[in-house]
Amino acid sequence: MANSRSGETVIERVDKILAVFTAHRPRLTAAEVADSSGLPSSTAHRLCGELAQRGWLERDGGAYVVGTRLWELSTRSAQESSLAAVATPFMQDAHAVLGQHIQLGRRQGREVLILQRLSARGARSISSGVAGRLPLHVSAVGLILLAWMDPQAREGYLRDLHAAQESIPQGTVTQLERILAAIRSVGHTVQTGNVEPDRTAIAVPVRNHRGDVVAGLGAVLDRAEVSVDAEVTVQVLRAAAHGVERTLKRNGRPV
Repeated sequence: MANSRSGETVIERVDKILAVFTAHRPRLTAAEVADSSGLPSSTAHRLCGELAQRGWLERDGGAYVVGTRLWELSTRSAQESSLAAVATPFMQDAHAVLGQHIQLGRRQGREVLILQRLSARGARSISSGVAGRLPLHVSAVGLILLAWMDPQAREGYLRDLHAAQESIPQGTVTQLERILAAIRSVGHTVQTGNVEPDRTAIAVPVRNHRGDVVAGLGAVLDRAEVSVDAEVTVQVLRAAAHGVERTLKRNGRPV
């Protein structure tokens, strides 16, 4: 793969271009792509044009938006898409009972990637959205995935978090370790104010046919205080998670 004078391959430059498109900035001119990606203006203009010819980007007046080709490829082949497709009917059942935001997340490196989210019409928005990412230790779904991460990898994550000396919702890494142990013990988590101060998030694990935790299924409640509702929410989420697990096992889907 040909390199630029900076030593970057074409793939690396294309990745830089695609990465600058976000939910908050879905429409960018080639000049804005160049500014945001750090690529030379001529390179950004040329690659944006080539990507648009192949459907990776689409022209929108004098700007570009992400094209349907990316959606087509990811939907056709990605495990994340197939897992979301399997989970959606069970998430719809949970949403019908709870009337709350219901979301499915999977670990991608040191972050949780939101694969699917269902929300009631007119519901107050939440920070996480489909294809959005959050650090594992921040969200309830992420804590589920962190709790059942490979122990060596989890220790490395916590060690790096401690070394960074950044503020975390749990207060300290030691407190976070205790929370993760409790999650493994009870099989779910209830977190208030981790992402938004007036929201409570509840999540449970989703396992594959080997018993490995491959995703987290959660609900975000539009209030900070929960009592009996937490128990009901956990049971509804567990029922949905078991439905996903049974379907994965029956279909023999690799996840």
